[in-house]
Amino acid sequence: MVNELTKDDLETCIYRIIKQAIINRELAPGIKLPEEALASTLNVSRTPIRSALRRLSYEKLVQVIPRKGAFVARPSPKEVEDTFEMRMLLEDYSVRKACEVITSSEAFIQKIEWLIEQEFKAFQERDIASIFELIENIHIEIAKFSGNLMLINQLKELISLTTIYQTFYSHMRMDSSCSPKEHLAILRAIHSRDQETASRLMREHISTVLALLDFNLIKQPQGSVEGIVKKYYERLTNPV
Repeated sequence: MVNELTKDDLETCIYRIIKQAIINRELAPGIKLPEEALASTLNVSRTPIRSALRRLSYEKLVQVIPRKGAFVARPSPKEVEDTFEMRMLLEDYSVRKACEVITSSEAFIQKIEWLIEQEFKAFQERDIASIFELIENIHIEIAKFSGNLMLINQLKELISLTTIYQTFYSHMRMDSSCSPKEHLAILRAIHSRDQETASRLMREHISTVLALLDFNLIKQPQGSVEGIVKKYYERLTNPV
C-alpha cells in the first residue's frame, strides 16, 4: 500500500503510524508488534518496519528484545518514579538558575506567557498532542535561560520520557487547567526572582503529575495490531 514512497519517506510513514497509535493508546504497553504481519498489512518488506521500530525504540516507545521481537514499551513503576525524581532535581536547578540570572528584559517573560496562553487553548480544545508539546516548550524555555546546554539536553530527554509515561498511565483529564495555572505561578516566581517559591512550585508541579499516574490503567487494544495499523495508515494517507 505504501511502496510508492521513497525509502526514507516509507520509514517515516510507518514510524508515524505506529507512534500515533501508541500515543492514542490503541497499541497498549506490552503488546507485540510483529514485523512480518505489519509488513504484510502495509504491503512492504520487513526492512522499513524494522527501521521504524528501531527508531521508536530510541524514543523508548518500543522495546526490541533479541530473538523475541518488538513490543510496545511497558515501563515499571520504579522506572517511572526514578525518572520523575531525576527530572525534579533538574527542574529545581533550572528554576533556581533562572531566578539568579533573569534580567529586567520582558522578552523572556512574554515568550513563556504566550506559550502558557497556547497551553490554555490546547486544554480547551482537548488537543493532547499540542498540550504535551507546549508543556515541553515551556519547561525548556525556562531551562534555556540558564545558558547551560547540558541541563537543556538532559531535561529534553527526561521530559520526553515522562511524557511517554503520561501517555501510558495518565487518565488525560482535559477538563482541568491546573497545568497552565501552575506554569503561570512558576513564571511569576521566577520574574520576582523568588528562588524558594519557584523551587517549591516546580517540585509540587512535577509531584502532581507523578501522583496522577495510574499503573493499572493499561487496557487491551480493541482489534488486532494489524487492523489498528491499517486504520492509522488510511488516516495518514487519506486525511479528511
